[in-house]
Amino acid sequence: MFMDYTKEFEPFETKPILASALTVVKGKHSMLDIVRVETRSHIMFSFLSVGWGLISDIDIESERLRAIGGQRFTLWSVHRLISLRTYQGKVSYIPALVNPSHPYHRSNSLPRDGGGGHGGLGGAAGIGLKHSISYNTTLDCQDCRTADEENCDACDTNFSDVLSLETGSNLETFRPRIDSWYSATSRKSTYFSTQDSIYESDRASNEGTTVGTNQMYGPPSRLPALTAPVPDTWKSLAGEFVMVHAAYQTHLSTDCFFAPLSKLNDGIIWLLIIKAGASRAQLLSFMLGLGTGTHMPTQENEYIQMVPVTAFRIEPVGTTGHMTVDGEDVEYGPIQAEIFPSLARVMVPK
Repeated sequence: MFMDYTKEFEPFETKPILASALTVVKGKHSMLDIVRVETRSHIMFSFLSVGWGLISDIDIESERLRAIGGQRFTLWSVHRLISLRTYQGKVSYIPALVNPSHPYHRSNSLPRDGGGGHGGLGGAAGIGLKHSISYNTTLDCQDCRTADEENCDACDTNFSDVLSLETGSNLETFRPRIDSWYSATSRKSTYFSTQDSIYESDRASNEGTTVGTNQMYGPPSRLPALTAPVPDTWKSLAGEFVMVHAAYQTHLSTDCFFAPLSKLNDGIIWLLIIKAGASRAQLLSFMLGLGTGTHMPTQENEYIQMVPVTAFRIEPVGTTGHMTVDGEDVEYGPIQAEIFPSLARVMVPK
């Protein structure tokens, strides 16, 4: 059974002008987790979700019905349930460490070790996730302000491991130069993404940004290259899927209570996996329950599961389908994501 988690949230205002003005005046804020998403040719920083399959299909394909408003989602959901699609592929993830009493916890599916090295990220609970000096400015690290930056225990100062992923000669671990450091030790976390994957040097700071170069900000990836196999410490599922959808906020929209247990800064990605074999009746029940957060089965289900993770990779087979990041269509193909806890700040009512 699910608790009524809606009592923990502020009421939704259809015209929140006054509430928003008061929020600005109060100046209260909360830290927000950000997810770094990587495709074959792009790097994005996401605050909401990554999707593949049913929900993404409904979101993107119903655009042709935008003229009828929000009802387009309902109408296209019925259409997609009748003409149900499945997708062949592989899903891999690093389970997050959660309390055994957690409602979504399955003792046989979450290993105690979240993995180490480049293949593992610290669990959201029980393991501290060190942050990189390259984004201390964003996190406003208290330790770095009061201590010698090189000796800050809260920061990961060993850049050599990550750089080895970017520049190593070993083909199995080589990481394509999609994003590169402007300065690895700079407190300004500046990155450059270039079509030709060319590293920018410190000279760029004096001569200005090269024409055609997109300037990006954010921490470097701690995951293996998208072209490299995932480590053995990851959990993997291969086969046919109805959908895979990862979310890191409670709501995907005002009427889609997707991850009731999610918090703004819990360091967890909630990965929903629905395998082929789920009946249309089960999927209909799932869709109807999204509005109230009761979409997940109350008992263990072999086809539908919600897994708390810190990173994941989706590798679809074929070229037909939709991948979405924060509700926007992105290139279809392999995609991986990892969470960086408390990387941003957002204003909150209280």
